[in-house]
Amino acid sequence: MDTAKPQLTIDMVSDPVCPWCYIGFKSLGWSLMALSFQAEVTARYRPYRLSPETPPGGTDRRAALAAKFPDDAQRAAMREALEEAMQDAGVSFDPDTPERLPDTTDAHRVIRWSHEEGRQREVTEAVFEAYWQRGEDIGQRDVLAKAAARGGMDEGAIAARLASEEDRTDVAEEAAAFRQGGVSGVPTFIVNEQTGFAGAVPKDKMLEAFRTLAAETEAPGED
Repeated sequence: MDTAKPQLTIDMVSDPVCPWCYIGFKSLGWSLMALSFQAEVTARYRPYRLSPETPPGGTDRRAALAAKFPDDAQRAAMREALEEAMQDAGVSFDPDTPERLPDTTDAHRVIRWSHEEGRQREVTEAVFEAYWQRGEDIGQRDVLAKAAARGGMDEGAIAARLASEEDRTDVAEEAAAFRQGGVSGVPTFIVNEQTGFAGAVPKDKMLEAFRTLAAETEAPGED
């Protein structure tokens, strides 16, 4: 009798400067733990650039948000929704903490490299925490190298790779491909490279969605 667990692949498409992505990341962790009892789950963290027009040196985040959401009541409602979602996901942070809105290309490069060492979840979390918990400018390469080290990677090696152009074009192209493929908001979760859903939904509904979509699809490579 074959007792091997079925394979399940979940891709999370996100941008570290998106607060909803941080919330979705935490809820995904809860789902991964629950799903691990019934499947061999592979989670991958894929790039998206919410503001691809952001200059290399970044920009003032508060000014950018005020320009994008000029209505005070709308911003207040968004904050209230964020705080409610944080409570459900079991995470707490002040959405006003980050002062800079960086270009996240380098952050995505580091997250991509962490996959090579099997440290992607740890490094992705470290990048989120650097931005949302400590307000660090994750457009700065020294900040990213330290975040990678907190996630279990070699700080010096990451700093050296960041000083090069390695994977810069590939990351930008992958992020653009998700946008061109129909991803218009993040986080977006893709199950078995076939179907998925968008949004940092409550964690119980997220788990239910993963189970439903896993039953409807086969993992990549399965017959």
